[in-house]
Amino acid sequence: MLDDILVEVSPKMYDNMGLSEDDVEPLKIQKFTEFLEREFPDNCQRNQPLGPFTSYRVGGPAAALMTPHTQEELERLVRLCRDKEIPWFVLGEGANILVHDHGYAGIAISLKQCCSRLFHQDGLLYAGAGVAVRDLVRYCEVHGLAGLDYMSGIPGTVGGALVMNAGAFVGEIGDRVVRIEALNESGQRVQLSREEARFGYRRADGLVGKLLLGCWIVVDPGDPAELSRAREAYLKRRAEKQPLEYPSCGSVFKRPPGDYAGRLIEAVGAKGLTVGGAKVSEKHANFIVNFNNASARDIYELICRVQEMVYRQFKVWLELEVRLIGFPPEDVQRVKGVQDGA
Repeated sequence: MLDDILVEVSPKMYDNMGLSEDDVEPLKIQKFTEFLEREFPDNCQRNQPLGPFTSYRVGGPAAALMTPHTQEELERLVRLCRDKEIPWFVLGEGANILVHDHGYAGIAISLKQCCSRLFHQDGLLYAGAGVAVRDLVRYCEVHGLAGLDYMSGIPGTVGGALVMNAGAFVGEIGDRVVRIEALNESGQRVQLSREEARFGYRRADGLVGKLLLGCWIVVDPGDPAELSRAREAYLKRRAEKQPLEYPSCGSVFKRPPGDYAGRLIEAVGAKGLTVGGAKVSEKHANFIVNFNNASARDIYELICRVQEMVYRQFKVWLELEVRLIGFPPEDVQRVKGVQDGA
């Protein structure tokens, strides 16, 4: 049983085992992942490097990468993590995250298998949280479903798009969402309306702390040929404006009120600025690219430098759009900076 496995690394036994507090937590996670490997032999990859699973192509290993086959397995996994206070996060396609070079001392969860349903009926489209946005757009095109073609070229999964209220050019995904299926903070299945999701610019405050399973989206009848042309046009616009030839997370910073992050970054002369193998793109200043085998630390330090340069000149603190995974609290606080009164 899991309780029997973890009792041997209980803090009450520090002295008997000759362990310090710093030793106990890693040992607890190790024992937990060994348990997961036995319980989910086809779903568990221990000490799995996350770099290949992220759009930045950087980052160290997670204690385990889990790929549940069913939503029941997902629920059980999340319940185990919560009961034993083991940190976890949903990996998605790694399109909007920066993973620390030392990795993540917890469980990365992929929804590609357990939340992959995609179907439509009566003017509504259901998309699982693990469905890639590119597959969602293609499905709509093939089946003549209009309304989401502007999402062409947006990286990541439907779940990630919901959490960030992703969009481009003429709309955001939250504009068409009817309801969302999720696990709440207690691990119970819930359904949330668009209003309860509280969609805003690159945020959905009502979804914070929830594990998304899927959503229903309003779609309109469309001509597949016209949708194909629209998709190609959006992809062309992206290629003209964005440095797609290098690994990146897309836009690094959220748009500040009444302005654009890219304009501010360009105005302070940060285009082309480098730290190690990371560079502020000359093509789009709100992109930091991995142009020469960058480390996560290179990218992080360049983020901080850009924030500081913009703040010194404009007194605007750029808020991150990319999520930091596995970074210590002091690093997370540093990028929050003056927006939290620091």
